[in-house]
Amino acid sequence: MNDKDTNHDHDHDHSHLDPTALRVRSLQTLLTEKGYIEEQALNELIDTYENKIGPKNGAKVIARAWVDAEYKQWLLKDATAAIASLDFEGRQGEHMVAVENTATVHNMVVCTLCSCYP
Repeated sequence: MNDKDTNHDHDHDHSHLDPTALRVRSLQTLLTEKGYIEEQALNELIDTYENKIGPKNGAKVIARAWVDAEYKQWLLKDATAAIASLDFEGRQGEHMVAVENTATVHNMVVCTLCSCYP
């Protein structure tokens, strides 16, 4: 090895990852190597929060209600079952209620960012 290989008195990035992603990757590697987490379990958890939880699920339910009058009526009558029919069920979805806006009543949903969603 020559001086050029060991000299790090210069300013450039050694990773294509931004600082936060680099820290996450480092923590993931450390926790996996020490046996505190299993990589597959972590991948499943990440997949859940990236693809299975979030506002896009509600948007899918509403879009279905817009184009399917029978589904809309089912949603208003038994939201838990109607939503579960789209494979959205489980934690925080056991007791769902759907309400409809009218000319005189406009409903508003306020998310409190509770512990069910990071």
